[in-house]
Amino acid sequence: MSIFSDPIKTVDRLFDELSDSINEGVNRLFDKEIKIGVTGFSRGGKTAFITSLVNTILNFGNEGTSDRLPRFQEYETSGIYYGGIASNHDLSVPAFPYHEYYDGLVKPEPLWPVATDNISEIRLEIRFRENRLLMPGEHRSLYLDIWDYPGEWLIDLVLLDLSYEDFSSMMLSQVRKLSSIIPQSKELLALGDRLDPCKSPDPRLLKESVEQYVQWLLDCKRAGMSLIVPSRQVLPGNLLGAPIIEFMPWLWVIPSSYSKDSLYGVMKKRYDSYKKDIVENFYETMFSKLDRQVILIDCFAALNGGREAFVNVNDTFETLLKNFSYGENNLLQRIFSPKIDKVIFAATKADQVTYDEEKHLLSLLRSMVTSASHEIRGQSTNCQYMVLSSIAATKCLEVNYQGRNTQVLSTGREGDNYFYPGSVPSQWSEQSMADFQKHFIMRQLPPPLMNPGDPIPNINMDVMLSYLLKDKL
Repeated sequence: MSIFSDPIKTVDRLFDELSDSINEGVNRLFDKEIKIGVTGFSRGGKTAFITSLVNTILNFGNEGTSDRLPRFQEYETSGIYYGGIASNHDLSVPAFPYHEYYDGLVKPEPLWPVATDNISEIRLEIRFRENRLLMPGEHRSLYLDIWDYPGEWLIDLVLLDLSYEDFSSMMLSQVRKLSSIIPQSKELLALGDRLDPCKSPDPRLLKESVEQYVQWLLDCKRAGMSLIVPSRQVLPGNLLGAPIIEFMPWLWVIPSSYSKDSLYGVMKKRYDSYKKDIVENFYETMFSKLDRQVILIDCFAALNGGREAFVNVNDTFETLLKNFSYGENNLLQRIFSPKIDKVIFAATKADQVTYDEEKHLLSLLRSMVTSASHEIRGQSTNCQYMVLSSIAATKCLEVNYQGRNTQVLSTGREGDNYFYPGSVPSQWSEQSMADFQKHFIMRQLPPPLMNPGDPIPNINMDVMLSYLLKDKL
């Protein structure tokens, strides 16, 4: 049905959308609402972070919460007395399954929250007593909107400003660069001998070619690379089998002329449709109106992946963050087109190192995001760095080893001895990476042992909360 077939309903819908947008803007203007973007690649810890953040807020008002959040001083000074889950803005989007993840953590044999394979949303309410001059003691609510999504899908944002030709050139560069560590790279380039860009596509050959490209992407992912695009080819969600994801970059000489029904024309059209209908819609839904951004980075994965993976993470992040809107907000921008005014880079999995190694992990994080953070600060956005463990599976202990006090880690499980994982380089180099891979003990840690009702143990969540919320309370 055409949208013009019922003009009254169309006008009503547009009016409702405009009213919702203005209401959100007014709430943002009066510090009633914050949209927090949690940004991270696949396996970066987004789902664990959101689970832990929700759990921390749900414990607001409970006995002992203030003691567990010593560096979130606003908890006391703002008189926070309640935290809860509120109704989501968009009732068509699945709710983030917090209770399922928490119940899994408190089982006798606890389970880590599973990586998400679709979009979900959670809206939190924090109640506190106003301490500002004009409204002292007044009860107020602050709402936090947080979305979860597959980390793979995030990488697609690099496509927003790329034509099909730009995309093809970028991926050709990647294929050549990774040919020494991804064996299928040469086979992928050899496909060009079988593909004629100017002829009508052979459906079977097109399918086989795309499957070979997807296999190359999967090999790159297993090798620790980050530039996995188009991401829906490795994690399609509800697009499984849809023609819109059946294309690949053209890795050979681009034809000077071609028809829209040719192989090249078909793949270009599908790429353009994918970018417009999938990537742009994903960006608008998830990231177009962010107020604050948490960027989670797994430094350990980058170190373990080798030089190519480390550089790939850096380059991808630098390109990716250019698609977000950073800077200070004036009054109209806060209502209609908010910018991200605070960003925090967090090195995850801090429970894998002892306390005295956290400073090295923080330094490594800074070195990894130097260029990206410089760009963000250049747009007048407040930018900070921290180390974080959303769900801490170890505790750091001090023991006497060969006559001196030494920090070690313990899971607290019966029969599991404490261990010293090793040191983390404060800066990346070929030698430091080789030393890390040779000597560092990177354990596959089981979840912490918890009882129902226990708060989730974490490292530095109070620092995170203070940075994100202190100027809104």
